[in-house]
Amino acid sequence: MRLKQCAKSLSLLTLLVFAGAFILDDMAVLLAAGMLLCGLCGQYLLFDRRFRAIIRSVAVERSLSRSLVRRGTTLRVTTLITVTVPPPMQLAITERIPTNVAVQDGVTYVTAETAPSPQSFHLSYRITPVMYGEMHFSGISLLVHDLLFEENIDLSAERFCGPSLFVQPAGIFEPAAKRATTETREIEKMSVLSGLGIRAIREYYAGDDLRRIDWKLSAKHDKLFVREYTGVTSLPPLIIVDLPSRGAPYSPAEFDKMVTMVAGMVEYSIRMYQYVSVLLISGPNILHLMEDEKDLQHCISVLREWMHPVERTVHFYRTQDRSDLRSRVRFTETALDATPDAATLRFLGSLRGLYLSTLQNQRRYAFTGQLVRIMASCTTDEIFLFSLFSGDFSHIRTVAKQAKTAKLLVHIRMPESAGAQGRAAYQARLGADTVEAFA
Repeated sequence: MRLKQCAKSLSLLTLLVFAGAFILDDMAVLLAAGMLLCGLCGQYLLFDRRFRAIIRSVAVERSLSRSLVRRGTTLRVTTLITVTVPPPMQLAITERIPTNVAVQDGVTYVTAETAPSPQSFHLSYRITPVMYGEMHFSGISLLVHDLLFEENIDLSAERFCGPSLFVQPAGIFEPAAKRATTETREIEKMSVLSGLGIRAIREYYAGDDLRRIDWKLSAKHDKLFVREYTGVTSLPPLIIVDLPSRGAPYSPAEFDKMVTMVAGMVEYSIRMYQYVSVLLISGPNILHLMEDEKDLQHCISVLREWMHPVERTVHFYRTQDRSDLRSRVRFTETALDATPDAATLRFLGSLRGLYLSTLQNQRRYAFTGQLVRIMASCTTDEIFLFSLFSGDFSHIRTVAKQAKTAKLLVHIRMPESAGAQGRAAYQARLGADTVEAFA
């Protein structure tokens, strides 16, 4: 229990009155000091009684969006807290976050005012585990205070804790099932030819284009038939958004422009192809994947929830790629064969040994495996990657390299502040097909 400023002032006044009573030897002053002390003690007893009543009234219900996740995966935690706060008490409730967890966003703290009836409060936030193992939510913390006193207590009993979160060592996205190739799509562009040939003839369904009806066959069988044409149709792009790291410097204006451009491309893809695939990353961290999403409203709500700077739990920090190391080993071997100088041979030999030792000890990153699985599961022929290029961008080079391996076109969109020469330099370094500024 701690005294607030008002209680400290009353305590000091009581001591002064007691001292004055002993100095003046006046019973009236001593009686006044005794009354002040009794009043202060009585207020403390009332505070302790109300404090215990508040603790008895607390009920906590906590739920996780997923109880089994991989390290680096973001999940949402929702906590419902019910409490009764008698007058004149006030209450501050804080969620006790497990260790080795990074809080991305949301509300983990709430204040409760005086109310005679029970009150309910919702705490909703997102966390990203940075270590694997079992993590347990250890309850909540309460800060109760009135005009004179305040008390802080951690509620860690069983009814305030849980559930447990099980975190696996690495994050892997399993490939989703392929889409059916017979799915129809409406393309919003005029074309003179309907296709290269007739693939099949089937019965008419409500909503079919009337221009595709085979009138001769329909008149012969007294039933409407439509023609299905073969032809080449373009596939929707895979949109990858690289979110900036929380705490790193970035331009809010350029970030808002990137959000607007991503939302516009998502809307265009759904309108043209009837679905869209969006991958949200932050550095080499997979945050969220929307695959073959057809609901525009749901896409916009997901973008509104995720499109903001997040905590990066894994960094590359310009780590050498295995393919780069292998190319350097081949370069040193070629140089060794063509160099007659002994000192240069020793230097190239030590450099080759350093590259080989690094290559043997360096394993394939989980981020690379995740990209391979995602690109294999998405039916697309090009990738649009949006990034502010704030800080290290080795992961963007990894995305471009894996896309090239999968024979996908890579289009990178970056801030306009880089300039034309900067965009050309990025295009050469990353190996992208096009590098353009945010429109």
